Amino acid sequence: MALTILRLLLGPVALGLAYAQASRWIFFPLLVTGTLSDIFDGILARRFGVATQTLRRFDSITDVVYYLFVLGALWRLCHPVLSANLWAVSVVLGTEAIAVGVCVIKFGKYPATHSWLAKTYGLCLLACLIALLAFEAGQWAVITLAVVAALTNGEIILMHLLASKPPVDVPSIFHFRKQLKNSPPGK
Repeated sequence: MALTILRLLLGPVALGLAYAQASRWIFFPLLVTGTLSDIFDGILARRFGVATQTLRRFDSITDVVYYLFVLGALWRLCHPVLSANLWAVSVVLGTEAIAVGVCVIKFGKYPATHSWLAKTYGLCLLACLIALLAFEAGQWAVITLAVVAALTNGEIILMHLLASKPPVDVPSIFHFRKQLKNSPPGK
């Protein structure tokens, strides 16, 4: 839980650093720390037997809050690149919103699928944010992120549309479909 709270606090720090015009290099360790906290909070929670669906959902909500602050920092420091690729930014934010909306409307809960594709998306997000914030990369980073976001969120949306209960920690749509085939009727 401490690592999740750390990530929750790193978001406002990133935005503050952007407004303070701090060195762009400071975003490299900040983003890596945020990602490592996201990876290890789940590993440690499972190791210590405290991983619950509630904690997994808190982790997912924390991810959104953290990345919204990072988006604010990105908007502040990379405004020309984001403005020129507004369609790609819209794909990222739009597919995220639809994925959350489908789960909330259908199950009244925030999604926590934690699929392999979602984990890959997290690493792609890290790479693209580092490229943009620390190395002042161009549109390739925004477009790459949009493609990966669309694929990942498409899988999450499909899982939620097919599910009879909110899927948590499902490796992929292929595993999910296997679970659907093997579950008894009416469940």
